[in-house]
Amino acid sequence: MGSHTEVIIFLNEIIVELEQEKQYRVLWISPDTSYGYWIRMDDNKMPERFEYPVLEKGLVDGCLEKQDEILEKAVNTDISESSKMRRDELWEALESALTCEPDIYNRNRRGELLQEPAKKLGTPYNNLYRYLVRYWKNGKTPNAFLMERKKRGKRTEMERWQKKQGRPARHEGSFGKTLDSGDIKNFSKAVKRYYLSQKKATLVSTYEKMLADDYTTVNAENGERLSLLPPDQIPSIRQFRYWFHKSFDVKTIKQKRDGDARFELTGRAITGRSDYQLMGPGAKYQIDATVGDIYLVSQFDRSDIIGRPVMYFVMDSYSRMVTGMYVGLEGPSWAGAMMAIENAASDKVAYCASYGVTITEDEWPCHHLPTAILGDRGEMESRLADNLVQMLGVRVENAPPYRADLKGIIEQHFRTINTNALPFLPGKVLPDMSERGGHDYRLDAKLDIRQFTEIIIRCVLYYNNSHCMEYFEKSEQMMQVGVDAVPLELWNFGIRYCSGSLRTVPKDMLQLALMPTDKASVTERGIRFKGMYYSCEEALKGLWFERARAKGAYRVKIYYDPRDMGAILVESPDSAEIVRCELVDWEVKYAGKQLNEVWYEQEKEKIRNKKVKAKEIEAKINLGKQIEDIVDSAEKKSNSSNGIPKAERIRNIRSNRRNEREEIRKQETFTGNETNQNEKKDMQAAREPEVSPIMRLIQQQVEEEIKDDALYRQSGVQGTGNTGISGESSD
Repeated sequence: MGSHTEVIIFLNEIIVELEQEKQYRVLWISPDTSYGYWIRMDDNKMPERFEYPVLEKGLVDGCLEKQDEILEKAVNTDISESSKMRRDELWEALESALTCEPDIYNRNRRGELLQEPAKKLGTPYNNLYRYLVRYWKNGKTPNAFLMERKKRGKRTEMERWQKKQGRPARHEGSFGKTLDSGDIKNFSKAVKRYYLSQKKATLVSTYEKMLADDYTTVNAENGERLSLLPPDQIPSIRQFRYWFHKSFDVKTIKQKRDGDARFELTGRAITGRSDYQLMGPGAKYQIDATVGDIYLVSQFDRSDIIGRPVMYFVMDSYSRMVTGMYVGLEGPSWAGAMMAIENAASDKVAYCASYGVTITEDEWPCHHLPTAILGDRGEMESRLADNLVQMLGVRVENAPPYRADLKGIIEQHFRTINTNALPFLPGKVLPDMSERGGHDYRLDAKLDIRQFTEIIIRCVLYYNNSHCMEYFEKSEQMMQVGVDAVPLELWNFGIRYCSGSLRTVPKDMLQLALMPTDKASVTERGIRFKGMYYSCEEALKGLWFERARAKGAYRVKIYYDPRDMGAILVESPDSAEIVRCELVDWEVKYAGKQLNEVWYEQEKEKIRNKKVKAKEIEAKINLGKQIEDIVDSAEKKSNSSNGIPKAERIRNIRSNRRNEREEIRKQETFTGNETNQNEKKDMQAAREPEVSPIMRLIQQQVEEEIKDDALYRQSGVQGTGNTGISGESSD
């Protein structure tokens, strides 16, 4: 739907300007619907041009309103022969000019077009304007030239109101007057403004509003208070009510007061049937969901209340048979509808057995797909339902908005279930729950989802096999065969005597068609879908990921179940084969989680990362500021060059580096100021200039000789001091 209700304007429609109460008849609309011409109905002026978008917007906003034209009874038998001759004469003369649209509406072209007709009629062309106006205002037909007598009829009708209708007033001072055209105009204005709206004002309050608007004067002496006119100048409520019931029918009143959608649902005539023209079982299924009026408990921890269940039903329109169902916590959504449709096409014996209910094939013989499915513009209108059409050939239909009556069969079944199954169950919600001091029925919950599903299965079996539909209209053949109005008997009758519309499909194909589809990207890291990565043996053997790294990522079609994102089904890019892919090892945190849960976790992580990113940017800004402060301090401390030439500054880089390293070593030493000899030697060696290998060898020999000499002298001194035999020692 668009942003506003679509409005289509047709030729000859009456448009009313509500503010000034002017009526116009639409005469012509340009082919591109950009502009047109209309004529005012309450004067004799020529047509005026209007802009189509402006007129359309006025109708949408409520400033303008379409009005149904009240057609007078044709009086062809009353027309004299002379009037007919005059009509034919005028039409023959004016036809060529009147059909020359839109030139005839242009004042600059109109006089030229009327020259030839004026010559034929022997009159000045100015005298033809009154015939043009009559033609346009009365529907653009040749008989419009005969409308003068009808105008006199309208005046006669008005004269009928000139005499006060009804019995005389019983008491002096009672309201009542002879109505005139002004009173009728006030009546019409008040009813349209106050009564024919969805505010639902009463007729009495509408009458009082009309008196306040049109039959009062301002009394300055009483502080600008309103005072009613004299009673003999005010219409009575009886006159007002009589005119109202004569002027409006019940359909118009219901449509205006309830709205079109509500009227179509509750006020229109019911002349059709949901199963009309259906060929047999399977021609059309109806699907809908409702929220059960009961609270359930968890099957894992019975102290936990899990809320109200969602019930999906699929019904055959021809036989009223319940062909599929689903009770769960999904939806109403496509996940719930998907389960219900899958159940409709599945074996019911196995389904019932899984809930402890034993049946035979004859008790619930429904495991088919229909020709068409009727939904209600919800999940059946979504893109996810396209596979029903494309893969299974099932036609999808949707009822208009607010038209639950078009799915009356399944809506009636909801009422049957609520009447038979829910009233006596613990946890059933009753109307007095919302009242002050009312009992909280949620605390009465005793059933879990499996137990409640078993109850609904048994209710469906009762409905299909035993429920007598007294309202069902049997066909002539049904009456001849003697079929009871029970869904199962109607189903079996349709299978035997009517053309078949039921189809069966393999379960795997059915599930594949019901699963939502999307596109995923094959990357070097895996198959990326919704921020998660998947892989499988077929992808590894087929070198899918290597191909993506070499040539870039590419897209593949996938099928997934939003209730479990642990695995997806991927359509192989090399063939039409469908392969199952599971989450890679480092993504197992998402295994078994629903798509909504995964999305929530991802969004939560994105929000957390945004907060961290904001802190990072703040820290980065502070870092830049700190660096700028350090640079400014360094520039203030350093001298530009201290008078040293540039060449010398560059030449001393190596020695400066060595000196700087020595000072840094002194500051970084582990032993503080007590530096060991080896470090001192290293530092001394670091101060000395580099020498060649030969010079280093010579220096080493000199140092050894000096060392030997020192040892010799030391030994001689020690011998003299200890033994006194210096001569022997010297020898």
